[in-house]
Amino acid sequence: MTSQTTRRNPPKAGTAEHAAIDRSAGLLRRGYSYLLDLRQRWGGYGTAEIRLLGERTTVLSGPAGVTLFYNDAIMQREGALPRPLRRTLFGDGAVHGLDGDEHRHRKAMFVHLLTPSAAEEIAATADEIWRSPARQAAHDPVAVFDEAAAVHCAAVCRWAGVPANAVDRRLGRDLAAIVDGFGSIGPRYVRARRARRRVDRWSRRLVRRARGGHRQVEPGSPLDVIANYTDRQGALLPAKVAAVELVNVLRPTVAVAYFVAFTAHALQTRPRLRDRMSRSDDAAHEAFADEVRRYYPFVPMLAARVRREVVYQGRLLPPGRRVMLDVYGNLHDPVYWDGPDGFDIERFAGVEPDPDVYVPQGGGEVATGHRCPGERVAIELIKVAAQYLAGAGVTDVPNRIPMNRFPTRPLPLA
Repeated sequence: MTSQTTRRNPPKAGTAEHAAIDRSAGLLRRGYSYLLDLRQRWGGYGTAEIRLLGERTTVLSGPAGVTLFYNDAIMQREGALPRPLRRTLFGDGAVHGLDGDEHRHRKAMFVHLLTPSAAEEIAATADEIWRSPARQAAHDPVAVFDEAAAVHCAAVCRWAGVPANAVDRRLGRDLAAIVDGFGSIGPRYVRARRARRRVDRWSRRLVRRARGGHRQVEPGSPLDVIANYTDRQGALLPAKVAAVELVNVLRPTVAVAYFVAFTAHALQTRPRLRDRMSRSDDAAHEAFADEVRRYYPFVPMLAARVRREVVYQGRLLPPGRRVMLDVYGNLHDPVYWDGPDGFDIERFAGVEPDPDVYVPQGGGEVATGHRCPGERVAIELIKVAAQYLAGAGVTDVPNRIPMNRFPTRPLPLA
């Protein structure tokens, strides 16, 4: 039996400087593990200075790197992502691009809504939909992604108070397409941009309906709260911004479809887990959900910019410097994990993940930092999907998980 382990041999102090050559092509070719591979090849430093997309970039990892990355007095999110990517995934004016008091005020709305009881309610609805007679007897990891997107969309919209007649199957597909294509080039990005425009129009109509006192909008529902949320000065958020934030509650919940597809893959490739996951064993389901989020590739990295000058690992980080947190590398670095390339739910048995190492959905404090307030929603949705899929069965259809696709998921072999 293994467990989560923070070892006593930390990475070398200092920074591996290799900024003469642009590493963009290597990152696109090698994918998720590229930054970790570079740091290990350069001597095991926890920090590296590289050139990426023509710009000098400092790559952080480990507890000290996570702490620095989420220090809002030093780092800022504004300007960290190219505007087309930010607009496609988060939308204009979203909480993700705010800093300081403005970020904390807006984040409070999400924290208020996405409580543990809300996560349980959304997951219970998803479980009910999964177990409806219309579902097939067995699922393959490729097809289950689209199924999960539809299930999660229906569940989160019901919880949010979105009128049933405003939800159709295209909504789930569009919310999934926004995530699937925001960081790509070519057809996937075009689909993501089109989906973003459709979803934004749909969400603005809902916000206006809520503000107009439409009888189908339940007072006190998440839709009502978001539509009528005010800024720090007490003014209503612009309808466009409120609509964006409504999407920022719905979209991440639908995006848990990636983890459900990985859940199906884990059950397909590790048959011994199926019997255990089919039982009502909440502790095992919780450990399974944590290991799915650690083991499988979802968020490759996160970006910020230096707000004020700081010296870190012996290197000066000037204002404006782009900084990246190597999320995938943090979750697979053998310095912090025993057997990181193996899938082992026992590492989380009775162990709370270390928040300074375990950052599959961001780090820092939920209320004041940039850790995802919907993390508990993701965990509960993975748990109900694991129990359902283990009982319903998964097919043996071969599939692949390409590590140079952002974000990746199980895809057909062809």
